[in-house]
Amino acid sequence: MANELPHLERLLIVCGMPNAGKSTLLRSMFTDPRFGTGRTIPTSSRIPTVALSRERCLHVRCTSPHEAGETLDAFFDELHRARAAAWHLYWRFNYACAMQPHARNNAPDLVAFCQAISARLIPERIRVVQIDPRHDGTAGTMLNHAEVDILRGLDIDVVTIDARQTSTLKAPTNGLFLADFFDFT
Repeated sequence: MANELPHLERLLIVCGMPNAGKSTLLRSMFTDPRFGTGRTIPTSSRIPTVALSRERCLHVRCTSPHEAGETLDAFFDELHRARAAAWHLYWRFNYACAMQPHARNNAPDLVAFCQAISARLIPERIRVVQIDPRHDGTAGTMLNHAEVDILRGLDIDVVTIDARQTSTLKAPTNGLFLADFFDFT
């Protein structure tokens, strides 16, 4: 049927302000050999959908809806297109994306996104990963306690990771931590 879509299983959101290192962290997941990329980190922000198993796939979006100037409906349209494209091969769909914590450029804040995703798509799990410190070592912009409490009330995991890159730590760190969210063994 034309309207069938794979089930949205898990959603990973890497949250930070512009240039915090969101897309670098998302791409660093590909150091995990389970992704079948030979541990090669993609250099493009357009990453092809990756098979996680015969029935599962992962779609990664490195550009946040805030940076793309998308409304909530435009975000859902893009997600719908990605799921529809995956349907012919997969019946379980996993999604990782970058987002900013605050409303900007037509896009609502992260809490509003999560509330809408939880209500409209009912994924099995959602995890929000805040960046602090940023890749350049400066402090990241964090969700406040009230925002975190709202997300926890929706059964959303909220964690914070260190995205620093220094002369001794040039490789993106925490990629395997992010990739482990999509480990179903």
